[in-house]
Amino acid sequence: METKLPTRFFLGANSPGGFQSLYSEFTDPDSETLYILKGGPGCGKSTLMRSVGRAAEEAGLSVEYIHCSGDPMSLDGVRVPERGLAWVDGTSPHVIEPVYAGSQAIYVNLGAFYDLSALAAQREDIGRLTRGYKEQYARAFRMLSGAAALSAAPELPEEALLAAARRARSIVRQELRGAPAAGGRSVRRFLSAFTCLGPMTLWDTVPAAARRIWALDNDLGLGNLVVEAVAQECQARSVPVIRCQSPLFPRLTEHLLVPSLGFALVTVTSRSPCPFDVYRHLRLDAVPDRSLRAAARRAQRLRAPLMDEALQALKAAKSLHDELEALYIPNVDFAGLDRLAERHIALLG
Repeated sequence: METKLPTRFFLGANSPGGFQSLYSEFTDPDSETLYILKGGPGCGKSTLMRSVGRAAEEAGLSVEYIHCSGDPMSLDGVRVPERGLAWVDGTSPHVIEPVYAGSQAIYVNLGAFYDLSALAAQREDIGRLTRGYKEQYARAFRMLSGAAALSAAPELPEEALLAAARRARSIVRQELRGAPAAGGRSVRRFLSAFTCLGPMTLWDTVPAAARRIWALDNDLGLGNLVVEAVAQECQARSVPVIRCQSPLFPRLTEHLLVPSLGFALVTVTSRSPCPFDVYRHLRLDAVPDRSLRAAARRAQRLRAPLMDEALQALKAAKSLHDELEALYIPNVDFAGLDRLAERHIALLG
């Protein structure tokens, strides 16, 4: 049996503007069935999805995992495209509702496995911890907002912009020459996130999705320009892509995966180098104006304490959420949850 490497993304981002969600783009409502898991902390949403994903991998199926941007060790979604099936945590802050209720998306109430009378007796502690971790997230968002203000790309000389445009045209000529319109659906994801473990990029997804990987220097923002130009050309030619947005600037495409053509563009910086060998490395930051690079380094030093404060807030939020889950977990019927997981695994066929 051929081993198929899973892909892993985030669908949410802790960003300067608060929590940014791409959960509505997780599945295609016209061709896939989505199971929306509802229930509070500790009720087994991540456990159920992990069980389904493991069973799908053991059956030789392709699996896409969605990690929680707050706690990347927890799952927020799993998708099995070959079966047209997906499961997602549909609770706050990434509430998701059906497009076609009952036919395309189905609610699954995991709150049914709670001992409600036992939890009612702990309402005061539940309320205190819930308010506490939400306050820490608000603090993290404020720190990220300050960091973003120090991270805006510098005004670049025209020759640097023209050089980036030439690089983009070169990639298009090489990778898209004669490429057929592959059909399929273009989507957005996050490959990176600011988490309770620090900034994280799910790099293993890139070689799982593409054979030829182009690395683009991006300390000055030139990599983003090249990625966007190639993404637009793919769109014009009806080639499906996976746009991976920046968690700090969610409107910017940070990386581009083109699985149907076997190539990917990833932006790299001095803080986030590429951890594997690449097909080509375009050193876009080699501009003659040294003052631009010096300004970028100064901005990095200034935003470092803000990023550290954001990380401390996310760690505090995770600690409070762990305390909250500890109140719930003893009051969950995990035997019932296991039986439900088996029923969902059976859907894989």
